[in-house]
Amino acid sequence: MGPKLYLAGVVDGSGPQALAIARVDTPEQAREWVNRYHDAGFAQIKIYSSMTKENVQAVAAEAHRLGMTVTGHVPFNMNTYDAVNTGFDQINHITFIFAVMDPEFEELRRSRKLEEMLTQVQGFDGTSANAQKAVSFLKEHGTVVDPTLTVYEMTMRTARNPLMHFEPGVAKVAPALAEQLKNVGSGGANADLREAMFGAYLKSVKALHDAKVPLVVGTDQTVPGHSVHRAMELFVEAGFTPMEALQSATIVPARAMKVDKEVGTIEPGKRADLVILGGNPLENISNVRKTERVMQGGVLYDCASLWKSVDFLP
Repeated sequence: MGPKLYLAGVVDGSGPQALAIARVDTPEQAREWVNRYHDAGFAQIKIYSSMTKENVQAVAAEAHRLGMTVTGHVPFNMNTYDAVNTGFDQINHITFIFAVMDPEFEELRRSRKLEEMLTQVQGFDGTSANAQKAVSFLKEHGTVVDPTLTVYEMTMRTARNPLMHFEPGVAKVAPALAEQLKNVGSGGANADLREAMFGAYLKSVKALHDAKVPLVVGTDQTVPGHSVHRAMELFVEAGFTPMEALQSATIVPARAMKVDKEVGTIEPGKRADLVILGGNPLENISNVRKTERVMQGGVLYDCASLWKSVDFLP
């Protein structure tokens, strides 16, 4: 019993910040690892930060040949334009998009000019020439963006924004994890800057959405099972309608993973995976948190009973 998973296999090049064990330092290794993941039933390849452009191209070419999609981090020696041009179908994290939407801010960040960074980021609104160039490029290439806003809201939050204020789901995770999550954040230093940066990330998402760049709900390392709801709430804060936020968690990712003939909408012939809510999310997107029943593969489960079965309060 559990969700249908479309797995992404991580690959990275060698380096001091390399991730995991799937090392791709040659085109031959690229083809080897992509085929290993494909044969194990993975649907996607995730590029990580230490890859070279040549090896990204090799990974993407082999993945596409096998019908897999390519996502991930923009590697250290590349930018968003390079990533898409070498074969990324999707990009994880709004930070990589923001870096090309506001390159002046990135220069200030590298030089640690904090006061100038604050002024620059407070003036960001997504309409500059650089921002619109990035938006147009991503739209032209059909690039799917997973901004993972929830992880930035959590890691950039200050004491002015308690975790329970925006993520009540933290009260429903295991106590040991809840204690760790409550300590995530950066304290009081540079609070104005961090809050302004998160505001700029929301504006970046709005600019992408206004241009109809496909955006999908994603969470990263936040509150398991709950931050997907927070991601939809943040999309509404960024200018989505509640219906568009729901679609960003259903049919849009189904299209991105090329399974929209199977899932993503409720209609005859599709897999019966859905939730039944105790409130209308079109009236208030936070009603997505009121899950009362879950149907998976046509089998209906009562959420309160599931919680109790693993010794949690419903």
